[in-house]
Amino acid sequence: MIKEHPQYGSRIPPEELESLQNQQRQPHPRGGRPQAPVHRGPRPSQERPPGRHDRARRPNRPGAPRPGEGPPRPAPVQEESPVARLGKVLHAYHESAALFAAHALGVFPTIHQTPQVAEDVARRCNADPRGMERLLNALVALGLLHKHGATYVVPRELAPYVVPGVDGDATGMLDLSSELYREWGDLARAVKEGVPLHRLSSDALLGGDPNRVRRYIRAVHTNSRQAARRVVEMAPLLPGTTLLDVAGGSGIFAAEYARATPDLKATLLDLAPTIEAAQEILTAEGLEDRVTYRTGDYRSDPFPGPVDALLLSNVFQTESEEVGHTILAKAREAIRPGGTLLVHGVMTDPDATKPSETVMFSLLMFALFDKGRAYPAETLSDWIAQAGFGVRFIRPLGHPFRSKLILATRLE
Repeated sequence: MIKEHPQYGSRIPPEELESLQNQQRQPHPRGGRPQAPVHRGPRPSQERPPGRHDRARRPNRPGAPRPGEGPPRPAPVQEESPVARLGKVLHAYHESAALFAAHALGVFPTIHQTPQVAEDVARRCNADPRGMERLLNALVALGLLHKHGATYVVPRELAPYVVPGVDGDATGMLDLSSELYREWGDLARAVKEGVPLHRLSSDALLGGDPNRVRRYIRAVHTNSRQAARRVVEMAPLLPGTTLLDVAGGSGIFAAEYARATPDLKATLLDLAPTIEAAQEILTAEGLEDRVTYRTGDYRSDPFPGPVDALLLSNVFQTESEEVGHTILAKAREAIRPGGTLLVHGVMTDPDATKPSETVMFSLLMFALFDKGRAYPAETLSDWIAQAGFGVRFIRPLGHPFRSKLILATRLE
């Protein structure tokens, strides 16, 4: 009587059990282990009597469990409930609030000077010790600080972005975002009346506070540095190329092209307050000799040319369709036949509802500019073709960037 099987244990399939029993009944010819019968198939001259053996035999597959006897299947991943999804959106501002509070209190430069415990940070920042401890712990949970015992430390890789005066200083981005944070609470009024919350159009910059212009340009510079390097990798230019960077802000795209391309001559065209801020930023980073500055308004002034390549980075998302066509017409006049047009910016999918990050960016453009929005890449490509260019490719910059690059050639 066979009770155990080395593979199936006590649950031996019937056909396997029958095979083992036949081996026990037939001794080996030389007195050794039983030999399994050789299967030669049914003889054509004989018919088996009808019975239970007429049922189709299951194949003898080692390791194939019978129905219901295999290992339990992993439970399917449950979808996020509507309440959880709503709560995630509802409370998303908590993380931003913690970051802006730390920036306003001077937490990051204080800890960057020397790692400290919560009480010391509170004293140096003139804050309540209990509240400061809660805030510091929240920053640790967000990955914006490290904690070793009771001591808080600014992560080495994050320090260049949150500490003023450090190479890569992104505090301009924090300043601008904290200003917008207070105004986003009035988004309903902006949508109802169709007016920006925090106008950053050319007219607003020309007639506004120069310090506000510097904060804005510094914020754009911080966001654009790594993206500029990726664009240069994706669309390199030939040595000796003349490049015009239209409305290039801090000039970081032109500077990165000049850094990577021998004998490239780069010119930045922008408003006077922006040019002043760009010179200050690029000088601080040792890039002032990489770019030539030209004051002008891309909406009303012609583009200097002829040039071999022209860059429009983050321009269309701030303007109306009418202005967009005007910009492309001027670009065609400035570029030599066969020259290159580079269009970079945040672009949505054709239905303008995804990806979510670009759609939220489109809402931000509405809150900042009179006609701002993120256009679909296909829409911009059609405009470019109508202006007399041949579109060569549309490519996303890839993680962690949310923008795309359109490369086109001016036709004859």
